[in-house]
Amino acid sequence: MLRGIILILTLLGADTPEEAILDTWDAIQDGSPRTFLSTLSPTCSANILQICSEYLETMKTLTPPELGELFASFRLEAAPNEIEFWDSTAVLEMLISSPGHHQTINRSTITIDSIQSAESTARAFVTINMPDDERTTLVLPVTASTLGWHTAELESIAGTILDSTISN
Repeated sequence: MLRGIILILTLLGADTPEEAILDTWDAIQDGSPRTFLSTLSPTCSANILQICSEYLETMKTLTPPELGELFASFRLEAAPNEIEFWDSTAVLEMLISSPGHHQTINRSTITIDSIQSAESTARAFVTINMPDDERTTLVLPVTASTLGWHTAELESIAGTILDSTISN
């Protein structure tokens, strides 16, 4: 029952745009695809799962050696024939919880530089400081609903990251 209450509270969303961005960052650091998806707007969540599903279909066309290289790039110990049991959430989990990416995320920090808000939307200007002193500045949309604030429009970032893993 306690887990159910915690899950319901997590799905309600944040009280402010700042909290929405920080909730999403915390979920990425946690490495849980389900928690991460719950911090996103429903449309963004559905679109990211669709991108992961399309990526999975591409993965299924790779040869076992190509899949082995892909898994090695994520530093995953997975057998090439395991992907037949995967779904889009498994692809998202591979993306956000692979040891190399997880270590990079956990050694990075996020700073919310400013928030520009309107009635039910906002734009958060954030800086991510990476472990190698690299800085990335992003503008992240945030949307409000009756369930609270959620991060939105991360599909292009997810798509770019997944596309780059196959081309490398």
